[in-house]
Amino acid sequence: MIVLDSIGFVNTGLPLIMLGVLAVLIPRFVIDRATRSHGDVFRGICRTVMFLLSVGFLMSYVLTYTRGVHALALGASPELGTAFWMHLRLSLMAAIVWAPILALVWFGKAQGVEARRGQDIAAGKR
Repeated sequence: MIVLDSIGFVNTGLPLIMLGVLAVLIPRFVIDRATRSHGDVFRGICRTVMFLLSVGFLMSYVLTYTRGVHALALGASPELGTAFWMHLRLSLMAAIVWAPILALVWFGKAQGVEARRGQDIAAGKR
């Protein structure tokens, strides 16, 4: 097992803050503001999750590479597979921080859908 550096602001705090900010900002661009469909909101949240996992994977790779581990540059297939799962695991561990934030964003978007549906019903559009 590869032992990484201790927890610090640059290698832990800053990436988690960036992922948390992305969890708030990305749904604003992915989900239509005027949607009246929970399916559209769900698909936007799923796209955001995939993007955040990819960004977390990339951050994990860059941080280990800058520390001199060169996990994905080993070249042999067993080490490459191990490095892939290591970075994926670290990306999933970061979800402990951004997943609750994204859940709150999802809740807010769902409330917006229900508010727009209620306005449509009140206006007699349904």
